[in-house]
Amino acid sequence: MTTLVERHQAAVARLLWRFVKTRTDLDDLVQDTFLRMVRGLPKWRGDQPFAHWLMRIATNTGRDYFRRQTVRRRWTVEPSPDNEHALQPEAIDPGGDPAARSAANEVKTLLAQLPPDERALLTLHHLEGWSLAHIAGQYGWTVTATKLRAWRARRRLKSLFQTSKTS
Repeated sequence: MTTLVERHQAAVARLLWRFVKTRTDLDDLVQDTFLRMVRGLPKWRGDQPFAHWLMRIATNTGRDYFRRQTVRRRWTVEPSPDNEHALQPEAIDPGGDPAARSAANEVKTLLAQLPPDERALLTLHHLEGWSLAHIAGQYGWTVTATKLRAWRARRRLKSLFQTSKTS
């Protein structure tokens, strides 16, 4: 079991860090993913790639996190000021370039304003490089519906970007 965790922990963390705002939340989601993996091992079919199956668990864990956060925001009067353990809000690896770092921060801020499924869809497709067909399979959507959702999510992201530039 330790070997599986050590082998796949970095890939799971790389996928999930885009969905969270704090290091604590990232650690919790990675741990939750591996707990779900252990519970689901009896259901894993040996004819499918293990890494693919684990990434699906991680994706679903991220979606569940989004849903919980959405519910919390509805019922919370004031947002939590807990930014001490905040991750660098980078959507890509900007290196040492301050302009690239600023752009990456802006992208992550705008993505955080999207609904959970749209944020996950755009993150998986544009930042993780997943095909729309692969995403459709992960979520149980048709490829056509996934394309439409991606188009709508990009349109909403563009609108958020334009609004941020005018204010």
